[in-house]
Amino acid sequence: MLKSLWLTLLLSFLLIGCTSGSPTVTTPVEVQALLNTITQRLNIANDVALSKFYSGKPVQDSERERQVIANAESQAATYRLDTGDVRAFMKAQIEANKVVQYGRIAQWRETGRAPAQPAASQMAEIRTQLDALQPQMMKNLAAFVPRRNDSACSSWLLAEIQRQTTDPVMLKALEQATDGLCKAQPKT
Repeated sequence: MLKSLWLTLLLSFLLIGCTSGSPTVTTPVEVQALLNTITQRLNIANDVALSKFYSGKPVQDSERERQVIANAESQAATYRLDTGDVRAFMKAQIEANKVVQYGRIAQWRETGRAPAQPAASQMAEIRTQLDALQPQMMKNLAAFVPRRNDSACSSWLLAEIQRQTTDPVMLKALEQATDGLCKAQPKT
């Protein structure tokens, strides 16, 4: 009887362990902070998409992209970041923003429904919001850099992306925004 009880308890314990899923990844605060600012920037991209949807302006704005990248590169030394790393990071952010813009505009056209047209004053604040967010992104990128060579880096990013959203457009954009951040090969 005791042996039967013991086997039942052991089997229950093993089954619970097998069905509980993968172990929880503990994401370092530096990774969380960087992903939070990236997500904030992508949330602003929703407003940019809305502005472009109603104005008819194209998503692609090469001149603005050059300005954003040049501005970030000029700040690299302030945050002790490599200029090439900053350039690659900002290019990834811009491409991720375009993922959101194209995705949202396509959704609105497909469904025939878009959010109400925002006030002109709200749209005028978009660049101000993006410009104000950039120093925090640079600070968070600088704090993240020591983590990028860790073999768990990719796992941390994936866990944090999954924590941030389930929206397919935002998931794709976050994957784009974080592409190339980790230098180490993931654990196998």
